[in-house]
Amino acid sequence: MKNKIVGIVLAAMMVVSVASVSCAAEDFQRWGVGLQTMYLNPDADSIDVPILSAEDAMTGGLTVEYFFTPNFSTELVAAIAHVDLELADNVVGSGETWLLPPSLYVKYHPMPQWKVSPYVGVGFDWVYAWDENLNVLGVPVELEIDDSFGWAAKVGADVKITDNLFVNLDVMYLNNETEMKVGGGPDIDLDLKIWSYNIGMRYRF
Repeated sequence: MKNKIVGIVLAAMMVVSVASVSCAAEDFQRWGVGLQTMYLNPDADSIDVPILSAEDAMTGGLTVEYFFTPNFSTELVAAIAHVDLELADNVVGSGETWLLPPSLYVKYHPMPQWKVSPYVGVGFDWVYAWDENLNVLGVPVELEIDDSFGWAAKVGADVKITDNLFVNLDVMYLNNETEMKVGGGPDIDLDLKIWSYNIGMRYRF
């Protein structure tokens, strides 16, 4: 009889233990939304127009994140940026464009339980340019930059303030190979590389 009681107690403890582990595995906030201040360092490289360059810019960004598990998540980052263009440091000419570069990542959080929780992410981005214009030696010249898909990566950390509120710091890198037309001429290869240094707040629920 005593052995049966011990067996029942042990079995009950195992059931409780398994249930506790199962609940703990599900007990995490799956969604996160955030706002970021983003410092963009764009680089526009073209062999055919080697004097073309892009100026740094500041903008705001919105993030939406979904956690599949405490360690793995997917995140969408959206922002709109106004970028000034220069030809030979404004000696030959200048221009501007608006860019919409949303990016989507799969992220790995190795220590989600830590107060400072680092992560890395890889994914892809899409760059849409509009309202492009260029001025060469005082003469307006038509400029068109094609939409393009590219790859993206990021590294950063979430710093826990409360159970739901986090400070976020990260660095993103976007790499796109696209084409542009100047003055209605032939397509010109254009490599867009953007470093983005970000700080913001996240809310998890």
